[in-house]
Amino acid sequence: MTMPILFEFEALPVRVVTEENGEHWFCAKDVCTILGYSNSRQVISDNCREKGVRRTDTLTEKGKQELQFIDEGNLYRLIIRSRKEEAKHFESWVCDEVLPALRKTGSYQLESRSTASARIANHRLRLSLGKELHRTRDPALRTLIHQQLADVSNALGLPTPDIDSLGRTAPTVPDVLRTFWEALNLLDSKGVDYNHTARSNTLAINLRELTRLLSENGRTLQIDTVQRQAMWQSQSPRCLHKNHAVHSRLTGKIIKCWVFERQAE
Repeated sequence: MTMPILFEFEALPVRVVTEENGEHWFCAKDVCTILGYSNSRQVISDNCREKGVRRTDTLTEKGKQELQFIDEGNLYRLIIRSRKEEAKHFESWVCDEVLPALRKTGSYQLESRSTASARIANHRLRLSLGKELHRTRDPALRTLIHQQLADVSNALGLPTPDIDSLGRTAPTVPDVLRTFWEALNLLDSKGVDYNHTARSNTLAINLRELTRLLSENGRTLQIDTVQRQAMWQSQSPRCLHKNHAVHSRLTGKIIKCWVFERQAE
């Protein structure tokens, strides 16, 4: 799974992945937001070369997500076609600050600047990173954000807050998942059918229906943000899709399901 470096351009996030060969890939959604493109997928399809576009499993604040990234060549193609005034400023920021820093150090280091406006901007960035860390519960992502916070704090000559003082880590994924699979085992033991797919190697579950079935069988299951994140990160069995449209073998209708690989019996 990829963990991108998080930058900020005028309070907007820009995620960048650097390969071992020195190539840099930019999150297409972030770039399109800055350049004023409303439909990132269509814009990428119409204006970017396919060779420089890829989808990568990426660690985000919502857990593992498949994000689209573009290479430098495609980045410049989108900048040239943008009608926003910020496009030239964005290009200068990428070329004069981000890329030189990445090629030199492998990360983006805030330079010491004496102007009041720059220090105010850096203070705002420091505050936003602190807020992001406070609401993020994934351990790996918290570490990544804390590293960014340390860079900004050092550039301002300020202490870096202790990571444990800003929010808390989510419960261990296996412990959270255990409750979920135990609930499914209960339904299995009572002969309750909740699998909507006809495929023998997958399991498709509608969460709203699942909570209803469990309630009818004397069991409650809280499917909150932590539970959903743990399910999305599940590797055994592996989660394939979330909120995926499935043609239900139970109702004959299309229903949104979480889809998992089905373990061999």
